[in-house]
Amino acid sequence: MGGIRSLIFGPEKGDLGGLRAKYGQPPSQFITLSNGVKIHLRDEGDPEAPPIVFVHGHSEDLHTWNQLVKQLVESFRVIRFDLRRHGLTGPAPDNEYRIENYVSDLSMVIDHLGIDSFALVGHSMGGRISVRYTMGNPERVNSLILLSASGAPRKEESSPPMALRLMKNPLGRFLVKRIWSRNMAKNTLVDMVFDESSITDEEIDRMWDFSIYPGNMDAMFREFADTWEDFNPKEIRGIANNTLLIWGKEDSICPESMGSWYDSQLPNSTMVVLPNIGHNPHFECPDKCLDEISSWMGALS
Repeated sequence: MGGIRSLIFGPEKGDLGGLRAKYGQPPSQFITLSNGVKIHLRDEGDPEAPPIVFVHGHSEDLHTWNQLVKQLVESFRVIRFDLRRHGLTGPAPDNEYRIENYVSDLSMVIDHLGIDSFALVGHSMGGRISVRYTMGNPERVNSLILLSASGAPRKEESSPPMALRLMKNPLGRFLVKRIWSRNMAKNTLVDMVFDESSITDEEIDRMWDFSIYPGNMDAMFREFADTWEDFNPKEIRGIANNTLLIWGKEDSICPESMGSWYDSQLPNSTMVVLPNIGHNPHFECPDKCLDEISSWMGALS
């Protein structure tokens, strides 16, 4: 009976109170931006230390950065937040999911926290958002770090996770909404890494929990109805900020060639390619990422 119900109505919706109790405990806080978006964020470390802001990728959340943050808080003021339609931030009141909306939210979060300049770290979709933000606010970003960022033109066809492929058309979205399960969430995560053993039950549970947060899946479908244009060489070459590119050699979602394109266009970039790593280097090899980030930022000082 439960299977039939799922096919008709989709999976059960998550309990907001339970999700907040599970994922929104201190140091989590919630702020309401002037556009009405209620952002779930964490602001940790010494408030007088240099700030570093993290922007997560598609279907991720602020907890994605846990392994990096637990070490960086010793030296930095670390800010991370759930993007609109992700995590405990949930769907946006305006129901808009263009890149401009994400960039505007990022800008408002930074202004709300009173940060003048900072290091900006973005993964995948969050990398694309970080690039767009830096284009409009170069004086505020003192260093840009991109992990497997989207937004570059593709030289070859890549194979995104099955759920993402299905969401490209109305029939696929209909099916995803009705057959979505914890196992599909697991398979989506597995497609993002080279070593399947790096995916923990905790990661799977969190993706599943936030995917059934009321309204998040419909908001994701709304986003997929829009096309985010790739960057062009002219606008990328205008970014003079020092940029570190970290890419997994085995990334099948944003292939290494995309990182090479960024590296060839950005005037002040350094690229690091990590062997036997897929699309999510920050939790496949967090210590290696931290070493590369720390070494590169130290050389800039």
